[in-house]
Amino acid sequence: MIKNLVFDLGGVIVPLNRVACIRAFNDIVGYRDFGEVLRSYRQIGFFEKFETGQISARQFRQIIRTHSAIIKDGKPKIISDREIDYSLNCFLNDIPQDKIETLLFYRNDYRMLLLSNTNPIGMAYCRKLFKDKGYDVKELFDKLYLSYRMKLAKPDKAIFLKMIKDSGIVPEETLYIDDSPANVEAGKALGLHTVLYNPKDDLYGKISEYLEREQR
Repeated sequence: MIKNLVFDLGGVIVPLNRVACIRAFNDIVGYRDFGEVLRSYRQIGFFEKFETGQISARQFRQIIRTHSAIIKDGKPKIISDREIDYSLNCFLNDIPQDKIETLLFYRNDYRMLLLSNTNPIGMAYCRKLFKDKGYDVKELFDKLYLSYRMKLAKPDKAIFLKMIKDSGIVPEETLYIDDSPANVEAGKALGLHTVLYNPKDDLYGKISEYLEREQR
């Protein structure tokens, strides 16, 4: 019997817009090749270090500035923190109301956990997106497991094991929802029930379909 629901954040709850993010870094920051380090599921290079807490937001911004190619009045333009943060957060779209309603529907009957590859800049913006819908993210989830705090990232099994140990959940009683095939396979290998979610699908429908099938 399923007692726990574990959600990915980006791609499952918060829609992602990789094209808008890459365009913003090109046009605003002058970082022409940001797409080389930006991935939908797990980042690479210095971005991965940022999402696993190996470098700070300040260090991340400094690295971004070294890639800026914008010249203003014959000199390299000084890129502000705000411009970098805005460009990075273009990756994150507004949370659809139906996603909030899905979380509200299940939160009273299941233990709700969030397991996300993210970073402090992006997570701060996600908190704002939840606030815009009238909720603190902690009102919707019992606990947040964030890669930059855990110093680990999916699909490494270590991040799943750390979540399982800390939360005390039983894998066989847990349904994990993610849009990354590699993440889903990692969770499945550790005994979690899994749903590979397509961002175009109805989240409530996918979860309820699985839960109903398990109860037969």
